[in-house]
Amino acid sequence: MTGSTIDRRHLLASVGLAGLGVAAAPLLAACGGSSSGTKGTGTGTVNLWIDITGDANQKYWDDSVVGAFEKANPKITMKTSYYKGSDLRTQVQTALQARSGPDIVRGPSATQTIAWSKANVLADLTPYSKQWNWNSKLSDWALKAFTFNGKLAALPMRVDTMMIYYNKTLFASKGWKQPTNRSELEALATEAAGMGITPFGSSNVDWAAAAEWLMTVFWNHFSGPDALYQALTGKIKFTDSVFVDAVALLKSYFDKGWFSGSVQKYFSVPSAEIGANFGKGTVAMIPQGEWYMSNVGQFFGAKAGNNNAWDWMPVPSLSSDVKYGTYALGIGGSFAINSASKNQDAAAAFLNWYYGDRTAALKRMADVPATYNIPINFKDSEIPSSADPRAARVLTELNKAVDSGNYGYVTWTWWPPKSDTFVYQGFEKVLTNAMTPAQYCQQLADLFKQESSSGNLPQMMPRKS
Repeated sequence: MTGSTIDRRHLLASVGLAGLGVAAAPLLAACGGSSSGTKGTGTGTVNLWIDITGDANQKYWDDSVVGAFEKANPKITMKTSYYKGSDLRTQVQTALQARSGPDIVRGPSATQTIAWSKANVLADLTPYSKQWNWNSKLSDWALKAFTFNGKLAALPMRVDTMMIYYNKTLFASKGWKQPTNRSELEALATEAAGMGITPFGSSNVDWAAAAEWLMTVFWNHFSGPDALYQALTGKIKFTDSVFVDAVALLKSYFDKGWFSGSVQKYFSVPSAEIGANFGKGTVAMIPQGEWYMSNVGQFFGAKAGNNNAWDWMPVPSLSSDVKYGTYALGIGGSFAINSASKNQDAAAAFLNWYYGDRTAALKRMADVPATYNIPINFKDSEIPSSADPRAARVLTELNKAVDSGNYGYVTWTWWPPKSDTFVYQGFEKVLTNAMTPAQYCQQLADLFKQESSSGNLPQMMPRKS
C-alpha cells in the first residue's frame, strides 16, 4: 500500500462476539481450492458456526440478523451453531483441514487468514466483491488487510481499538479529571493507589492474550504509531530503545502494583471479579478494547448493587511524540467462505446482505452497543439517535482519527501469527523476571524477521501525510 491514502471510510464490525484471537496455529496442509463458478444469488441452507454466548445475544442474532436476512431472502435458510471462542477456533481449524465444516467461516484476524488463504481452504471472494461492488461499501484499508496475491480471502467483522474505561462516579467523587498525558496519568495512579484503589484492572485468567492489549497500548501511546509503522515495514527493528522502553514502562507500573494490585493477581484473579471491583469503585480504570462495552454495564447500577456509572476515555499520551486522541486500529475477526462449501453463492448472499444493507446495519449498531459495528461507509450524522451515546462516541472518535491520521496498529492484526503470540507469552516472562525487556524485544525482532520474510504480513494501513 505504499503511496496509498486513507479517506473517510468508516470502520468497525461485530465486536461483542468474543474474538477467536490470533494465537499461532500450524499452517494447514495445502489442498486444492474450489472455484465458485458463475455467481448467483444462491438458494438452500447456509451453515454458520459462530462464537456468540448468552441467551440474549443468541436471540438477537437469531431474530435481528438471521431472521431479518431470511425475510429478505426467503430462498435461503441460515443454520447457526454456537460455540465458545476457543472451542470454535479448534473446530474450524479441524474442519478446514478435513475439507468440511460450515459454509461461512467465522475466522480470526488477518494474520491467521493469510495462512488459511495460502492453504487454499478459503474461497476467493473477489468475484463476489466485483459483482456487488464491495469496494464501495467497505473500508478500503480493511479489505486490503484480507487481500493476498490479488484475492480477497475474507471480510472484516470488527475494527478494534483500545481505550480506557473508568468509574465515572468514582472520578467525580475524588475530583479526578481524565488524564491526557503520562504525568497526569501517573499522578492519578499514585493518588488512587495511596487510597487503596487499584488504578488499573487487568487479568489474563479468562483470555490468555490479554497482555497484547496492554502492549498495544504502550507501543502505540509511548513508542508511537510512526515508530510501529517503521518496524512493521522493516525500516527499524523492535530492538530499538523506543520499544524496549515501552515494555520497561509497563513493567514498572506492574511492579508498583498499579495493574491488578500485583503481578500475582494479574495471573490469578478472573475478569468477572475485576469487573465487580471496578463497578464498586475499588478499581479505577480498565484498559480494554471497545468490545468490553458489551459487558461492562453488568457491573454498574442497581442490578450490580451499586449506584455507580461508567464511561470511557482515550488512552493518554505516554510520550510527547504521540498526539492525544490517537487510536490504535485493527480488525478483530472475519467472515470467509469455506472453499469446500457446496453452497458458496448463498453464503456470499448473506455476506452481501450483512455488509450491504445499510439500514439493517445501522440499526444493529444502535441496538447493541459496540457489538455490530461493521466496516461500512457512513457519516456521523447517520448514527441512529437511539444509540448509547458512549457507543456512538466510539464511532465519531474513530472517524476523527482516520480523518486526521491519528491512528496506530493493534498487535493482533498487523503482527504475523508467531510474533503476535510471542507478544503476550513473552511479556508474561518479563512480568515474572524470567526475561528482561531488552531480551523480550530481541526475541520479538528475531521472530518478526523470520515471519516477514515468509510473507505472513497483511497490507499495512499507511501513515497519512
